[in-house]
Amino acid sequence: MGGVALDDGPTGVKAPDGGWGWAVLVGCFVITGFSYAFPKAVSVFFKELIREFGVGYSDTAWISSILLAMLYGTGPLCSVLVNKFGCRPVMMVGGLFASLGMIMASFATSIIHIYLSTGVVTGLGLALNFQPSLIMLNRYFSEKRPLANGLTLCSYVMNLPAASGPIMELQCRSDGVHITAKYKPGWKTVKTYL
Repeated sequence: MGGVALDDGPTGVKAPDGGWGWAVLVGCFVITGFSYAFPKAVSVFFKELIREFGVGYSDTAWISSILLAMLYGTGPLCSVLVNKFGCRPVMMVGGLFASLGMIMASFATSIIHIYLSTGVVTGLGLALNFQPSLIMLNRYFSEKRPLANGLTLCSYVMNLPAASGPIMELQCRSDGVHITAKYKPGWKTVKTYL
């Protein structure tokens, strides 16, 4: 049931299984870490969002649910875009969407704005980064593909961006949720160019 990423290059071109492939693997490691851990890191802001917008816990929990639905539900759209435009342009647009969504969230005046900005726009941006990163590994690794996929997916276990959770919580307490949300998108743009 899985898809296969085919190279458009001349026949006989083999995946390098190393070289620049390891740099691509590091980039995919970072992208996977952000894509998996960011929806879980939203819980750092729960108390502040409940207090700021006067909503309940279940209303605030919808943010992560929408974000994850966009991350996994837009897989077919991502694969169509990758087949049409390639991995790199799709990932660049994904980084811009993820950053734009967080910037929009910093100006939110209701929880509905957070649903649309963080849930839909940022979720789509993460999806446009995550799906192509897995496809890109197939183009750089052939014999070492299981190792490359394993190393990339272990970033979820390492919770790469979750280490910033306590820092974000302290900043949220001192500066407020709107100011903290304005600082966070910069990390999304940085990871796109890795």
